[in-house]
Amino acid sequence: MAAAVGKVAAKKLLGKQMSKYSSKQVAGDKDPYFAYIENPRTGKLKKVKKQVPDYIPEHDALILAKVRKQAYRYDMALFNVAGVRFGWSSAIGLIPWIGDCADVAMAVNVYRLCNKVDCKLDSKTKRKMQLWILADGVIGLVPLVGDFCDAAIKCNTQNLRLLELRLDEMYMPEEMKRARGMKANGDKEKGGRTQRQYQPATVYEDFSDEDQERRAVEEPPPEYRPRKEDSTRQRKPKKSNPYVRY
Repeated sequence: MAAAVGKVAAKKLLGKQMSKYSSKQVAGDKDPYFAYIENPRTGKLKKVKKQVPDYIPEHDALILAKVRKQAYRYDMALFNVAGVRFGWSSAIGLIPWIGDCADVAMAVNVYRLCNKVDCKLDSKTKRKMQLWILADGVIGLVPLVGDFCDAAIKCNTQNLRLLELRLDEMYMPEEMKRARGMKANGDKEKGGRTQRQYQPATVYEDFSDEDQERRAVEEPPPEYRPRKEDSTRQRKPKKSNPYVRY
């Protein structure tokens, strides 16, 4: 019951943010909010929302939702330059020295939030997160080029993925682990991108049906729109063909 409540609270926390950024493209396999999966009916890719699964307890589900919100805001929320998404962290990092310090402070804030999970982060996961923060700070010291590379590596999103893997390790049922492990080799490549059907600490929620219904009401498809008659245009009478017998 607590896990179900946790999922509802986490979904409510992320709902407004997902609606705000729903028009943005999926930023790769580690996008905190959205993913591309294969539509089993058409075989084409469709965009879906990433939600917190039921098996994660209430407290840790809320922590995961908060980390996803911060990672997206810091790494992906603003604009795109040459295929690299920028968030507040990378944009502020463009300011020499002060911006770099603020960038590292944001990454440390995400790291501290990750450490609040009840299942506790193991030492290996902590070291990896700390190395991402260190790389983020050192690379960001290089003017412009370093800031661009900083935006590309996305330290906060990398640490979010480490948290997701840890939560799956601790809470995912063994039957689900075996099932997903069997299908891990079935990743499919679409449009030059490897699309994984399963991502850690994630369940998919389809929002396209609701949006399509809303668009259909506001703007009907072309074939259903009434054709406009031109009142100034007069039809010419048909000429009889003497060689055709009516």
